[in-house]
Amino acid sequence: MFAERQCVETQIIALEQIMFTEQYADKVIERSLAEQPYWDLSTRHVFVTQTYDIIRWWRKLVFALSGSDEVGPSSIWHIWGTYKLLEGHTLPQWPELDGLNLQSIEENLAKASDAQVNSYPDWFWRRAQQELGEQWPLVAKGLNVPAKTYLRVNTLKAESQKVQHALNEDNIITQTLALDNALEVTQYGPLFKSKAFSQGWFEMQDAGSQQIAPLLDLKPGLRVVDACAGAGGKSLHIAALMQNKGYVLSMDIHQHKLDVLKKRAKRSGVHMLETRVIKNSKTIKRLKDKFDRVLLDVPCSGTGVLRRNPDAKWHIQNNNIDSLIALQSEILQRYSQMCKLSGRVVYATCSILPSENQQQVQAFLANNPQFKLVEELHLLPGINSEFDGFYGAVLERISD
Repeated sequence: MFAERQCVETQIIALEQIMFTEQYADKVIERSLAEQPYWDLSTRHVFVTQTYDIIRWWRKLVFALSGSDEVGPSSIWHIWGTYKLLEGHTLPQWPELDGLNLQSIEENLAKASDAQVNSYPDWFWRRAQQELGEQWPLVAKGLNVPAKTYLRVNTLKAESQKVQHALNEDNIITQTLALDNALEVTQYGPLFKSKAFSQGWFEMQDAGSQQIAPLLDLKPGLRVVDACAGAGGKSLHIAALMQNKGYVLSMDIHQHKLDVLKKRAKRSGVHMLETRVIKNSKTIKRLKDKFDRVLLDVPCSGTGVLRRNPDAKWHIQNNNIDSLIALQSEILQRYSQMCKLSGRVVYATCSILPSENQQQVQAFLANNPQFKLVEELHLLPGINSEFDGFYGAVLERISD
């Protein structure tokens, strides 16, 4: 009982930091776990999954508790209790949970709107409904399913069976997917302390994200630029698909992200990758017509990865999406110039919104007849994907 109580108290503190001081959930959870080094794996797992679940269903829980969307930090214990009651559990006899009763919770929920029941902001529910139409209720449910953990086997160093066997020795069980070199973790253990990780045999990468780099149609010897590389998950995938032969330039506006990529590349055994900070528009202009393949994994709303980052639901704003759409359009227009004749550009997002996806590509093609659309990938949770939501468009440069 003491262990359960301590876990819940830590959750309450974490939820207050995340929901009332707007700290990022992953950072708060990481810090909370570091402060509890003696917790066993099962306690840690319960803490992480429940905390994310309460964040995911926050609006529904608040309305179920109070009949309104307004709640203060003093109500977090009751929100936790509401979550447990709705999950079918009996509450511990703790004074902080006095006064809760399932009947009034269910009566409140009966009056809730679709956006409240599914736990999304009203503005986002309206926008997604407008953009996705009859698909949206299914996608809304799909985005509320907790994300699973997927690995990408680093084929420069290992193959799937070898990785599975090594992880098994660390009590981490995985299963293969239909997707090449992708594994799903089905029994958790210390992934990042495993021999397989330290040897660079795998990277953690969602199985939806793993479907973007292959759109580039890669082969050894090509010159490829990943122009919005971030910490470089897709850059490393590109290098593996090219068998470490050729040249990959990974670019970003943030040096610290590229520093992380350098460390990851070293562990993965990637030696044909260069990093470069984008300082200004000249950095891109100098690279005009220089690459066979251009990956533009542009900044986006992140609405495709809400299962993995449920706190983003409560941070994102409508005008932020509109600003991102303008930025995406600018990046696609300017950065596509790095592509050689007969080369291909892949425009990608982790968004579910057509305004960030196919509508961006259609607007670009209308103004750039030197490109043609070859292929599109639409991964929508709840519709055609059990993975995160991703979009990819393959554009071939057919003329000067």
